Amino acid sequence: MIDRPRVTIAGIGDTGPSLDDPRSIPELVLEAVEKALADAGLGYGDLDSVVSASVDLFDGLTASNLAITEVVGAVMKPETRIAADGLCAAIHAACQLWSGAYETVLVVAHSKPSMAPHRALTPWAMDPIFLQPLGIDFDVCAGLQASAAGCDGRIAAPPLWDRACALVLTRGGAGPALLGVGTDLAPHSLGDRDRPGAWAGLTRATGRALTVADASIEHIATAEASCRHPHERALFLDATGVDAACLGESAAHHTPVVDGLSALIRAADRVTGLGLAHGTWGPAGQGQAVVIVEAQP
Repeated sequence: MIDRPRVTIAGIGDTGPSLDDPRSIPELVLEAVEKALADAGLGYGDLDSVVSASVDLFDGLTASNLAITEVVGAVMKPETRIAADGLCAAIHAACQLWSGAYETVLVVAHSKPSMAPHRALTPWAMDPIFLQPLGIDFDVCAGLQASAAGCDGRIAAPPLWDRACALVLTRGGAGPALLGVGTDLAPHSLGDRDRPGAWAGLTRATGRALTVADASIEHIATAEASCRHPHERALFLDATGVDAACLGESAAHHTPVVDGLSALIRAADRVTGLGLAHGTWGPAGQGQAVVIVEAQP
């Protein structure tokens, strides 16, 4: 196991889900950030760096991170924007801290799908020659994957909710610690994947996270998955090898981009030994992220 500083969660902020939050994106994010800073007992001046996660398709904005520069305290400070699940932002921040570049990093993830008709926007993330003319979107891809997995492909498309989450990560401290991280990105098209009816990328991401944490899947006592559709729970269990009894209830309200960071918050809240937090993004789980979190001493 590589000797590296302990990266811990010092503060947590969460707006909770809202089907149509009346506030603007900066107002939404500000609530999560202020809660996280207050929980950590810190102010904006204590932050060395900011890592945010947002995806234009789910905000109806281009360069969607520009709307939150001031409220996350990123003016005249190092800032990174991750266009993927918020758990990837936490992984990026952890790497900054492990490298010794910074001492305290703010991680923020937000999504406000009520601002845009996402069913009209997600087809633009698909192949423009063959798939867009057919109206293929993320929900259609999920149905195709369910069919490939032997499940009913006539899946419901639950609504997407507005939400923002924030974490303050520090080097040292006594909070829950991030021990291992792993990510994977499968081919964009389902037809190019070796196992279109499985989350093979999650298997690889989990293996990488466990290797970094110097742990095995049998050590995991708590798991929090990001599953929007019922069949994805089975895909998660098959891909990770996690004991089903360790898996928390699937989130009732799905917020793209934020789900993975929310899973980390839930895992850190209820872990008694080692926990696993999961985030995913892209069509049919193209991108996968895993964080192994350890309970505070």
